[in-house]
Amino acid sequence: MNETHAELKILKAELIRQKFEEFFNSEDFRLLSLENDIDTTFKQASSEINRVNRERNINTYIYILNYLLYNWIHEDPDSNSSKSYYNNFVFFLDTIILGYYSHLNKPFDYSKIINCLNKISMLEKSDIDKIESKLKTLNEEKTKELEKLKLEVKEITSNKVERQVENESLIEYAIITALEDDEMEKILPFINKLSEVENTNNYIEIGELKDCPQKKVVYASQHNTGMVDASILASELICRFRPKFLIMVGVLGGKPEDTNIGDVIVATKVFEIDRGKITDTGFKKESSVATITNKEIKKISRSKRQIEAHINDIDETRNSEVKIHFGPIACVNQVIDLPGFFNEKITALERKAIALEMESFAIVRACELLNEGKTIPIIIKSVMDNTQSKQDNAKPYAAWTSAKTLEYILKSNII
Repeated sequence: MNETHAELKILKAELIRQKFEEFFNSEDFRLLSLENDIDTTFKQASSEINRVNRERNINTYIYILNYLLYNWIHEDPDSNSSKSYYNNFVFFLDTIILGYYSHLNKPFDYSKIINCLNKISMLEKSDIDKIESKLKTLNEEKTKELEKLKLEVKEITSNKVERQVENESLIEYAIITALEDDEMEKILPFINKLSEVENTNNYIEIGELKDCPQKKVVYASQHNTGMVDASILASELICRFRPKFLIMVGVLGGKPEDTNIGDVIVATKVFEIDRGKITDTGFKKESSVATITNKEIKKISRSKRQIEAHINDIDETRNSEVKIHFGPIACVNQVIDLPGFFNEKITALERKAIALEMESFAIVRACELLNEGKTIPIIIKSVMDNTQSKQDNAKPYAAWTSAKTLEYILKSNII
């Protein structure tokens, strides 16, 4: 009986191919062997073959089948012993094969196993049909379970999307900065993060104001400074969340003689200075203006003294008395560090201009063109330089006064 019957070698190859060894090492098999009182048989057979390899349990199983087949062949076909060996052979086939496919967590193809059984000459067709019928029923149950699971996952996903859409629809405030460092850095301390927005190339977060959890905000910083990135990010925030307010905070350059480092600028109008037409007679500028007229700007203006007092009261550096200015902001496509530039290029176009920077025109235009113009733009930026003799160490302070101004406005229910 040392030689495995050729018909069982075919079955063994298929068991190896279908990774029955993993099943034999599983908790499901341990329980199955206990429930069917075959655990002792497997232990004895395993000790008898005394071979350790990666198919040890498959070898044990084939050894048991081979033993039953060998004895069945050598018994009188009509004897009770012959019938007993045959019935045990069928029992081991049925129990292990059904146990293996029950162990799988998905539908399966059982045709190759049935082909192997058909090649075992001792098996009666009726017994093979019974095993095949059981496998068919089991496979149908697995298929139904999978379809049910797919529906559940689809429902969960749908509910998740619906909840996200519902949550997004409750967000009134969208906050945008041109820079992550300094600018967004100063916003994060007064926001409790709730989640991140999926399926976007921008890093967009949803949160709530600390001490004012009823005020939900979505916030993000641009990948790069400038109007192109500002318009892309602003458009995504508006189209996806449809906020009541799109608020840009950060730093800018102030009018030299009228502003100091840290002063806060609230825009009432934004305009480009680079748009125009080049002809043989030179560059002709074209007007490109977006006016910000809303009651929220007036509300902020009425609270100007309280906001200034608050900022100056919490400013431990006391470098200067921060003031809030309301006026036009010019948008340029370059960083300006040139004496006389503001008066020559900016004031010449708009005498009331108070500052210049690189993004706000795109923010305001996005609000005008998207969401049926219902999103209100608010630009709150602080002076980090006077467009000449730039000093980068002023940027964190300016970003701080801008962020603290917004925090006070939101927490005081000014808007």
